[in-house]
Amino acid sequence: MIRLLTNADFDIAYAFCGSRPALNLYFLGNMETLGLETDYCQFWGSFDEQGRLNGVLNRYMDGWNIADGEDCDYAGFGRIVDEHPAGAARLQDNPRHIESFLPFIRRYQATEVLTEYLCELHAEDFRPRCRPWPVRRATMADFDALCEFYARAENMSRTPKAVERPLRDGRVFITEVEGGIVSSALTNAETKTMAMIGGVYTPPEHRGKGYAGAAMVALCRSLLEDGLRPVLYYHHPAAGAIYRRLGFTDLGVWRAVRLKRKEDAR
Repeated sequence: MIRLLTNADFDIAYAFCGSRPALNLYFLGNMETLGLETDYCQFWGSFDEQGRLNGVLNRYMDGWNIADGEDCDYAGFGRIVDEHPAGAARLQDNPRHIESFLPFIRRYQATEVLTEYLCELHAEDFRPRCRPWPVRRATMADFDALCEFYARAENMSRTPKAVERPLRDGRVFITEVEGGIVSSALTNAETKTMAMIGGVYTPPEHRGKGYAGAAMVALCRSLLEDGLRPVLYYHHPAAGAIYRRLGFTDLGVWRAVRLKRKEDAR
């Protein structure tokens, strides 16, 4: 059985997703920040015959994520993705008991599958070495400048709403040179114990100068001081080298998929 979850289901859903906190950090962060009943962030639960939760599907706008247990109703979850009026543009495809959730989504096809590396930073491993560039925590006063910065950020581009959320609910650190933003790093989700870092971007003309490293040091220091363990995923070897120098260690792989309706992909 599948049903839409409500705030009355918070404890069981949080406990289920909390069994794999690093991989399910987006679930946990959305639950803590938004609850289970907002119009743009919804949760569905798959239950076995005894009424035990064995899977959770999460929608955040047009992005989808799945946390599965044994005997999860993947086909039922796939129908929800196919039929939801919000559509599906992104999928975090990291199930535990099957190779991929993609075969259960019938009305969409993958246009890009990016396999990245998931890693984490423990406080005792943190090596905050970086060049002394000016870095500060951004505020809502920086919203317009950050929207312009991320609008040109290649595959790291973000909508204004995706810029606003970490400014309001997370944290954003920027490196500035001559009054302009040259690098940025932020948290996409934060829980009581962990934080998912994302949006780490430096324009091509400013790379190789340590700007991203400075922003990352400031962001990681802020998280660790608040008792949160930083987690992130990366694709490019150069980014991985920066993170390993800071003390991050790999946890495994992370699959992110871009989707398009099949009739639109012709």
